[in-house]
Amino acid sequence: MIEDLDNFPNKIPIFPLSGVVMFPNTYLPLNIFETRYINMFNHALTSEHKLIGMIQTVSEQTNKDEIKLYDVGCAGRIMKFEETEDNRFLITLKGVSRFNLISDKTNIHNFKIAEVNWNKFEEDLKQTKNNSSHETLKETLKKYFYLKKFKVDMNIIDKCNDYNLADQLTMICPLTSEEKQMLLETHSLTKRNQLLLSIIEISIRELDTADVIKH
Repeated sequence: MIEDLDNFPNKIPIFPLSGVVMFPNTYLPLNIFETRYINMFNHALTSEHKLIGMIQTVSEQTNKDEIKLYDVGCAGRIMKFEETEDNRFLITLKGVSRFNLISDKTNIHNFKIAEVNWNKFEEDLKQTKNNSSHETLKETLKKYFYLKKFKVDMNIIDKCNDYNLADQLTMICPLTSEEKQMLLETHSLTKRNQLLLSIIEISIRELDTADVIKH
């Protein structure tokens, strides 16, 4: 199906979730169990585009009664779902396009509907080839995981689609919410690849320094 931003809705349900980002052409599994988010899921499932917007909450909140959201999120289409015996929904979203948040409002079903603008992210609908080499990124990741003492099957990472490897890694790596948001708001795949590599290299230097100080 060929996507056209002109046909996209200007209002979509959104799922605010700290530490979770999604990119175009990636897949995000979600476990839905709260009543308000089950209502959100049902709303999206019966809509024309079947879109749910994933957006992070800002870490430092000035007003605990009001959830502050970042300005950029990513909408995903419901690709499949399964209802469990304990009334949860296991769903999979496929990232379609990022958006700018204009405003949001909690509706009578207690989930948020957002007014969004897609115009700044027209390129998200065009899967262009990324000729950047990812070998440096993969080797740097191996050192990062080793220093973090994470047990990771690098074969899984080697099998990731090189087209948007940086996006997939951003979603699964233990980065801060602020780092993930910075990557989400970076427009091109090439620049996201470079930024992710820089973030990991800085973490490695910090881990190496901490290790030297301990000894």
